[in-house]
Amino acid sequence: MVYRVGVSHISEFLRDVDIFQGLSDRNLDRIAGLCEEVTFQAGDYLGRQNEQGTHLHIIRKGEFTITTGSQESNIVVRSVGPYETLHLSVLFEPPLLVTTAQAAKDGEAWVIPRVRLMELCDLEPTIGMHSYQAVCSIVIRRYRHTLDRLG
Repeated sequence: MVYRVGVSHISEFLRDVDIFQGLSDRNLDRIAGLCEEVTFQAGDYLGRQNEQGTHLHIIRKGEFTITTGSQESNIVVRSVGPYETLHLSVLFEPPLLVTTAQAAKDGEAWVIPRVRLMELCDLEPTIGMHSYQAVCSIVIRRYRHTLDRLG
């Protein structure tokens, strides 16, 4: 596995990202070494429901509208902004996307290939365990929020 040098500015950002909060500087540097910067424009998709997830997206700037359902009757689930990740399901097996993410504004994101992140989780179990615990907590919060809106 190859890691980039000079990733401290990425690590500093990752410190406040939902699934990486609380990791050590060393572990944040390991994750930062996997990040690739991408830009997006309003209307771009970062994934569609029922597709295989291939990347974890960490939003730096901009906003995404998250929907579920069919093309005929999409339901807006929520908005995603800076310091949040899309699509957490890339950490699941199979990595099937459960929502569609479309950019509501122009922006930037860090992108981590699923394959590389899974390799790092195997190599550094602390990162893997921390990430999975954080994902579980986030998914439970989102599920509760959705149930509250339905009730």
